[in-house]
Amino acid sequence: MIKPYYQEKNITIYNGDCIEVMKTLPNDVIDLVVTSPPYNCGIKYDVYNDEIEWKKYHNWCKEWLKEIYRIMKDDARFCLIHYLSLGKSNKRHAPLMRLNTIAEDIGFKHHGLAVWWDITLSKFTAWGSWLSASAPYINSPFEGILILYKEKWKKNKEGKTQIEKEEFIESCSGIWKISPEKNREHPAPFPKKLASRCIKLLSYEEDLILDPFIGSGTTAVACKELNRKCIGIEI
Repeated sequence: MIKPYYQEKNITIYNGDCIEVMKTLPNDVIDLVVTSPPYNCGIKYDVYNDEIEWKKYHNWCKEWLKEIYRIMKDDARFCLIHYLSLGKSNKRHAPLMRLNTIAEDIGFKHHGLAVWWDITLSKFTAWGSWLSASAPYINSPFEGILILYKEKWKKNKEGKTQIEKEEFIESCSGIWKISPEKNREHPAPFPKKLASRCIKLLSYEEDLILDPFIGSGTTAVACKELNRKCIGIEI
């Protein structure tokens, strides 16, 4: 049994490999997953290599996706945050598209895709071949929120929802206008408002939320503020 690194009412954080920790959790307990895994784009973490061969990366993703699927309830949802496109001009990748395929092969069902504009990207003026069809560089300054579910999209029971009208309308539009996180103590943070939106839109109060790549704890903070239970894992 892996002991929690930190625990308080409704919040449990584990320090360890997410695959190994999730293996200790029972089937069918999670209501919603909100997470942003390492992007494999060379971010300088302290104990993780964020620049491995893509086939190896995809195989690793398959392993944690399998565990997430197992521990989700049949009406649970999954918000997976990743880049739509990244890489150098001669070697581009579409991570979220590939992860959608891997997830569907495991058994996840696809519901939709929301787009969050990440204005922290620095490469706004890389044109490639300027004013020429020779080799233009198509910039993609966006991240996507892939929204999956296990068996049923409609929740099995009613619960208390907190989302307000305007945020609900914007959320369902699929274009999420959310400012990036300003606190850069973690090398790759996402804003609390992004986690909060996923939680308010797709779960009820007192639901159990999982973030297997919880980083600096953003999802747990959002859960605490919104009266959700949370399990977080960080290596």
